[in-house]
Amino acid sequence: MFLGIDYGKRRIGLAIGAVLPRGFGVLKVNNSSDEVLEAVSRICQENEVTDVVIGIPLRSQGEEGTIAGEIREFGSKVGKATNLPVHYEPEQFTSVEAERVLKSERGQIKDKSKIDETAAVLLLEQFINQRSRD
Repeated sequence: MFLGIDYGKRRIGLAIGAVLPRGFGVLKVNNSSDEVLEAVSRICQENEVTDVVIGIPLRSQGEEGTIAGEIREFGSKVGKATNLPVHYEPEQFTSVEAERVLKSERGQIKDKSKIDETAAVLLLEQFINQRSRD
């Protein structure tokens, strides 16, 4: 079982799955980082997660975005808190794609957290698909 994380400065989108990921909600970042790490650890334990996948945004030229260092630091903390391997999945425009998917399904999006959750699903799908090809 994998836990997918779409890291953001305000919200962290979550997805979970082994073959077909599903949205698993959002964590608010205005909580302390300890509370966020405790929540991630609890989710991992309760759902028998074996690996954590965190999206790393890429710029159009393929280099990592400015937030990548912060994401890698967060990933390191997640790895220590959960004692699980952390994988970084390159992503481009996942949130834009998530918004497009949601608008096509539901029209206007009032709840921005749904975008973050859907972005986590998309990046986890990408990770699982790539892994099955390897």
